[in-house]
Amino acid sequence: MRRIDRYVFRPQPCKPDPMTEVLVVSRKWDGSFHRRTRGVELGTDEAGTWLWVSHGSVVDVPNGSFTAVGGLRLVRVGQMWSVYFTPAHSQLGRPKQLYVDITTPATRVGDVIEFIDLDLDVEQLDDGEVRILDRDEFLHHAEQQQYPPDLIRVANDTCDRVAAAVRRRDPPFDGSHLAWLPQGS
Repeated sequence: MRRIDRYVFRPQPCKPDPMTEVLVVSRKWDGSFHRRTRGVELGTDEAGTWLWVSHGSVVDVPNGSFTAVGGLRLVRVGQMWSVYFTPAHSQLGRPKQLYVDITTPATRVGDVIEFIDLDLDVEQLDDGEVRILDRDEFLHHAEQQQYPPDLIRVANDTCDRVAAAVRRRDPPFDGSHLAWLPQGS
């Protein structure tokens, strides 16, 4: 049985080293592989650690891989979420997107950042509407993988708090991420 306090209440802090290539690995609660991609660490501030994932970067998934749309990932030390800001890509017909993964707090060993993806997501596109995604998947996995009751409660609370923060445009959802975008992105 997993100890929830290992994943929720005592995260190991990320220690940023600007301009380092970082491997970001996410898993599911049962330990199975979910995603893996590389990004360039741009630096850190009070919001967390900022990574740039270049357009065309390879994202490994259990059944193969796909190419990433370039974007900015913020890894929040000690928080149960990570956000991916994607600028609009007119040539790809993609609107700008804000996509928050509800996760266990990130851990970092060397140049590897890891967390457990808890299925719940918050999304905002150009239309400004804030959507909570995959609650059904979260509930299914909570039962199937036997999430502890405290984890279910904390993940749901985190998802609701993050969605409210996006609606209010609280930092870092207030446009402050734009300062971290590389030139020409």
